[in-house]
Amino acid sequence: MPKKKAGLVLVDEKDGKPHRHRRHDGKPRAKLILCSGKGGVGKSTVASAIATYFSTTGQKTILVSSDPVQALSRIFKKNIGDNVTTLEKNLQAVEIDVEKIAKKVETEYKKIFVDALATWVDEETAKSLPLEILSGVDELLALDRVRRYVESDYDVVIWDTAPTGHTLRLLGLSKKMSEAFGKKLAVYLKLLHPLDTIKAAIKGKSYRPKIATAFEALEKTVTRIEAMLSDGRTELILVMNPERLSILEAKQLKVAAEEHGISVKRAVVNKMLEECNCKFCAQKRGEEKENMGLVHKEYKDLKIIPVPFMPYEILSRERVKQYAKNLFAD
Repeated sequence: MPKKKAGLVLVDEKDGKPHRHRRHDGKPRAKLILCSGKGGVGKSTVASAIATYFSTTGQKTILVSSDPVQALSRIFKKNIGDNVTTLEKNLQAVEIDVEKIAKKVETEYKKIFVDALATWVDEETAKSLPLEILSGVDELLALDRVRRYVESDYDVVIWDTAPTGHTLRLLGLSKKMSEAFGKKLAVYLKLLHPLDTIKAAIKGKSYRPKIATAFEALEKTVTRIEAMLSDGRTELILVMNPERLSILEAKQLKVAAEEHGISVKRAVVNKMLEECNCKFCAQKRGEEKENMGLVHKEYKDLKIIPVPFMPYEILSRERVKQYAKNLFAD
């Protein structure tokens, strides 16, 4: 069995109490915890266990998934979907429907953009427009859904992200869009149709074309998301298996998170084998021991929480609670 270590602690290290920071309106904002890692390492299980733990301590908690596989519905044996669903006292969950958001983007933002291009745009402006931004608007709005939960009346928001590659894209997207808006918002204003220019002269300076209004709204969304990610109450928990690919892939997440100012303090090493007399397990444990050496080398600044490999799938509330006991063991 893996060496027993202090379990996951997600409270303020100074006095052991879960303090809440303040939102822009002066009210306390929720703690946001991202659980991310390579596909199949058990991040949805870890996220579910953390959410369950917080809810049992009396804190209003929401478990949010942006992973299209809808693992939460399977874990809790309940159809959760895109609407907030109550699982038990103090615990709610939602599986963000990214496809639904994509359809909204298609009918709103892309239509505004295409209409503007169809009416008038000079070659120089067309070349300078960051058209690739539109391909990420749906993911941006998914991030904004998470932000809205953080800004609501929850004490804790646990975010079960999609696998590493998608999470890296999301983190990179907000930064890329932030830079683009900062440099090129004025370019969007050049998309004014000549008729719009006349309207502006008649109606006064307060008149704004649809495309300018749409992209200014997106700019504000990006700014809010960046502020949420870099806030001191946001933390990324790396989830990995004692396998080399999983360990090294998590390193990319750590680097990307820290570039955004996201706190990374802990790593969960899931599915550690227990002691037995089996030759297969003995060989596997030898490999795990070597890989754990890599974990401690690559993540020496983090708290490492090993969790044993359960002899069953975590596919019920009771099993999630049992898993949480291992995760938060002293």
